[in-house]
Amino acid sequence: MLSILIPTYNHVCLGLVREVVGQASQAGYDYEVIVGDDGSTNLRMVAENSKIDDIDGCRLIVTGKNIGIARMRNMLMNESKGDYMLFLDSDVMPASKDFLQKYVDATKSKTDVVVGGIMYRQDGSISPLRLKYGIEREQSTAAQRKLRGYSFISSAFMLSRKVAEAIRFDESFDRYGHEDTLFGVSLKLAGMQITHIDAPVFHDNTDTSEEFVEKTRVAIQSLIMHYDELRDYSRLAQIYEKTKKLHLTHVIGMVYKYFRRQMEKNLLSAKPSLRILDMYKLSYMCRINRL
Repeated sequence: MLSILIPTYNHVCLGLVREVVGQASQAGYDYEVIVGDDGSTNLRMVAENSKIDDIDGCRLIVTGKNIGIARMRNMLMNESKGDYMLFLDSDVMPASKDFLQKYVDATKSKTDVVVGGIMYRQDGSISPLRLKYGIEREQSTAAQRKLRGYSFISSAFMLSRKVAEAIRFDESFDRYGHEDTLFGVSLKLAGMQITHIDAPVFHDNTDTSEEFVEKTRVAIQSLIMHYDELRDYSRLAQIYEKTKKLHLTHVIGMVYKYFRRQMEKNLLSAKPSLRILDMYKLSYMCRINRL
């Protein structure tokens, strides 16, 4: 049995549910779809998602308050019955009609974790900064992801029941960012087998550039709160450590203090620079760590 688990917050995922149900039904899989609403505040979206309960094999769980993505993922695993659990973010859409088939085929090798990757539509629907970051830093083939091993984006991935019973998401991550990084570390330490395949989803992210920049700051705060566990596995943390050894954290922290507005002006423009985003992240981390 395949459990398709979709955490959501203020996002309508009815179309996604219908798509995966259509693929599962056509292939004749034994499946269930469980959507977990993490205390959404947009009543229109909540009302739309309530229609999920009317679809055969699907149910909607509403928490009533925001409990955080890590706790939500664990709750969905507890509620599921499948031999494999396919996690999908609510703002993705399968990029092909054989999306589920590729994941199911991967289970024949008795793997523990399957990652299919993500893609971005270049149709003007995604903000310039989010699109550029997604294409250059997140979109990749299975061969490219294999080189990164246990580091993967959690927008779409599948776990075996064996993994779900042995490893959970750390619920101390109660804000956006890095709960998937630590989960990947846990998989590595437990010696779980991870398989990368080419079965991408489109990441139809609706964040404005301003919202993406804000989420970037929140993710850095989350990194700092869990620094001891993540220091050796976060690229930003590794760069920060080198900065400390060179005694440059104060100087780079001043870059954020005095040039924040100029950097944000570029990041919010039609042609943002990822190099400036990298400096923005490092300088912000240096600044708030000193404070």
